[in-house]
Amino acid sequence: MNNNKNFYENIMNMGNGKIKREDINKAKNGDMSSLLSSLPPEDAKKVSDALNDKEKIKEILSSDSAKALLKLLNGGK
Repeated sequence: MNNNKNFYENIMNMGNGKIKREDINKAKNGDMSSLLSSLPPEDAKKVSDALNDKEKIKEILSSDSAKALLKLLNGGK
């Protein structure tokens, strides 16, 4: 759990104060709108487009970085 807390704290810090804990919690529950609105419009469009493309999602999730991130989010399991 501590790894997850640090992970979310790091995300908030990377957002330069624009990303709030409630936005991250909403995203964890499937509501990406708040998190996307904290991005510049061109970045939000890229993320939104990627999330709506099943092949792109498969490609992203099969990457080593995504696997490491998912492992971290699952508490190292």
